[in-house]
Amino acid sequence: MRILWEDRFLGDSPGWLILLVMNQKILVPLDGSNGSMRALDAALDLARSLHAEVLLAHVIDSAKAARLSFGEPALIDGCYDALRDDGKRILAEALARTRLAAANVSTILAYGNPTEELERIAVQANATMIVIGSHGRTGLSRLVMGSVAEGVVRIASVPVMVVPPERHPESRERTVA
Repeated sequence: MRILWEDRFLGDSPGWLILLVMNQKILVPLDGSNGSMRALDAALDLARSLHAEVLLAHVIDSAKAARLSFGEPALIDGCYDALRDDGKRILAEALARTRLAAANVSTILAYGNPTEELERIAVQANATMIVIGSHGRTGLSRLVMGSVAEGVVRIASVPVMVVPPERHPESRERTVA
């Protein structure tokens, strides 16, 4: 939250007035995973506290469309259609989840490289922060799959809050010495 200080004279005595800039906007990238829904919940809590707007975004990954079509030009349009329908479903489900939140929520569906598109959306929408979920992948799976959250953290021009995946206590292995 940006806080501006203004020196004002109140009556006969000087005083300080804190002006809160209320045009906060939180960008929440969604991919339909449990991690992105946890990020949405965190963003909604934050938006209530800051009286901020929330912008839900889904980016249709061009590289994923190419992989799904196996490089076959005749199949690419169908792949984009399927990914667009999936993106619309993800945004609709997330929007329905926000109905009880006291926040102004809007959505955007974009095409391209997710990391680059999310930064472009943040700049164009004048987002003041990004709240993104992490899948928590490590090792080879992270190397192969990549990490949109990590890429966003690296290139974002605004603060980024990364929400980790939910950890279940029973899934943690403990070693006894």
